[in-house]
Amino acid sequence: MRRIEVFIILVCFIFIGSQVAFSQEQKEQKGEYQKKIETKLKEFKQKLEELKSKAAELKEDGKKEFNEDMKELQKKEEGANKKLKELKSASTKTWEKIKAEMDKAIGELDKQYDKMMSRFKKT
Repeated sequence: MRRIEVFIILVCFIFIGSQVAFSQEQKEQKGEYQKKIETKLKEFKQKLEELKSKAAELKEDGKKEFNEDMKELQKKEEGANKKLKELKSASTKTWEKIKAEMDKAIGELDKQYDKMMSRFKKT
């Protein structure tokens, strides 16, 4: 009987130990991903400034469209920054879901940016 109890206790320790290790690995992944996203958003800020400076090249009718697109781009940027805040406070259990949402937000930002940059390639 004593051996069974010891065996069960050992199995519990092994299981708990593997959970802790997995959790630590998730924390590391979350930290790396968070840094990557922070860097992307900083780079995106610079791209935004480039876009604003290129807007001076546009004709009056193009500027109206550009300003509308810029508002949309800024909304998407704000959304991505909100997701980053959520990511920072996410638990290891929920970060995968928020990561997927963050990837989507970054994808939308890139898509909107590319749309706006294409305007300058045409003119």
